[in-house]
Amino acid sequence: MSVPNEINNSSKTALRPLLYALMLAAGIGIGMSVNQTSKDKFSQIFDIINRDYVDSTRTDVLAESTIEYLLSQLDPHSSYIAPQYAEINEQQIRGNYEGLGIEYISFRDTPCVYNVFAGSPAEKAGIKPGDRLLMAGKTKLTDSLTAKEIRSAMTGEAKSIIAIKIYRRNTNSIIDFNISRDNIVMNSSEVYYMINSTLGYIQIERFSNNTHKQFLAAMEELKKLGMKDLLIDLRNNGGGLLYEAVAIANEFLQKDEVISYTSGYRRKRHDFIADGNGTFKNGKLVLLINHNTASASEILAGALQDNDRAIIIGNRSFGKGLVQEPFKLSDGSTLRLTIARYYTPSGRSIQKSYDKNLENYRNEIFRRDILKDTLNPVLDSSIKKEFFSKNGRLLTKGGGIRPDITLRDTISDSTEIEQLMPGLFYSRIFDIYLMDYMSGDIEKARKLYKDVFAFQVRYTIDKKEILRFIKIASAIPYLKQLKYSVKTEEIIKKHLKAAIAYRLYGERGKSQIINREEGVFSKTFEVLKNYDRILNIGTKKSRRFDY
Repeated sequence: MSVPNEINNSSKTALRPLLYALMLAAGIGIGMSVNQTSKDKFSQIFDIINRDYVDSTRTDVLAESTIEYLLSQLDPHSSYIAPQYAEINEQQIRGNYEGLGIEYISFRDTPCVYNVFAGSPAEKAGIKPGDRLLMAGKTKLTDSLTAKEIRSAMTGEAKSIIAIKIYRRNTNSIIDFNISRDNIVMNSSEVYYMINSTLGYIQIERFSNNTHKQFLAAMEELKKLGMKDLLIDLRNNGGGLLYEAVAIANEFLQKDEVISYTSGYRRKRHDFIADGNGTFKNGKLVLLINHNTASASEILAGALQDNDRAIIIGNRSFGKGLVQEPFKLSDGSTLRLTIARYYTPSGRSIQKSYDKNLENYRNEIFRRDILKDTLNPVLDSSIKKEFFSKNGRLLTKGGGIRPDITLRDTISDSTEIEQLMPGLFYSRIFDIYLMDYMSGDIEKARKLYKDVFAFQVRYTIDKKEILRFIKIASAIPYLKQLKYSVKTEEIIKKHLKAAIAYRLYGERGKSQIINREEGVFSKTFEVLKNYDRILNIGTKKSRRFDY
């Protein structure tokens, strides 16, 4: 969940000339009598604009625009969170909120439910995926409301009752519910299972307040089932709380091994050191990363790679190595200011280079040189080799964590539709299409396939279905360029199949379909067979990459 930016582009554009004029005025001086000692320059200029500008002004909007512009000149991750979004940001960090327990996406101007949390008030009341949300209390939800307006209508104090009106498409009926809000916990490690008799799998979606606790609970369940080795999936984990990632790294490292350290111009170096009390210090460990693995996730991956504790598979991570500290302002807003850099145990900074173009910075993951990115760091002579793992493996600096073994995934291997990838996957169009057009397939599959393995092997989606999906999806404005190609068909088939698996077998079923289709499990088995040899690549024991 990200904090939405509700100041539209046209408003920012209109304010920018005034902002530049403000900056210019600061440079040439003011021809009026102002108390120079009691106010700083910006306060003086704002007072003058508020008092004497030719038209009426909203100095609060001007102030926020100025703050945003100022922070954009620093780095890509220093940010300002307006008061109306501060609580959303806090909920993301806490990992819980007071509400109904549903996830929804606006589809054709109406919020459409795509997930209902197990045990939530919404599930107990009878809300189902596919339901369109029409009313929440007295708020009509079909009027192209902002994300904040919809969320405000749905959330509230615990145990307070809200009237919800929905439209259920498959029965063509309108239904009224009275639902009592409750505390909803967003589990960070909900997906875990045994891949075979000895290999466990845990997916970590984010690092919030309860992530370490939830991770340990998953570990204990897998150990009871016979887990000896572990695959941790950090793909698409954008980070979160550093201390939660550090706590998880501590579970795998020996006493006094460095996990990470931070340092900044005005902040002293602070080291995070393993205490030796971890619960999984000896089993084989594999980490899965991709281009959207960022921040705290990269710290975890870097700690285990530098200490030769895990083999990293996937593709190069995002490259966010800047530490933000929140500063609460008097009006309830928050300034998240970069105050230091993260470093891996060997001293690598994982922060990729950046300029003042935020869009280019974010989309850099789609423009990476695939050839260079697939080379093992040991063999790529264009990469400066200055850092070494604990056992002497040569490592690379900057631009994220490079994997030990490359495994291209959907996002990194989709150059034909790369500009549509964010919209295609984060619009939840796969879930919406499934609920509206393939609901019959779910019931047929439920009767035909007793488990996810049988479903994965035998269930197929034909080309006619793919063409219909593209027609429906391209009606969404930001997906209008979606066209048929062999690669597009492959990706759509894979994710529609995973969406059906979710309805049949839950999150674990969806995860297993994607991982089998993308070769994650087969690659992991291969890596485990050569585990010790891979960890010695580049050391005195082996200077050749012969895996």
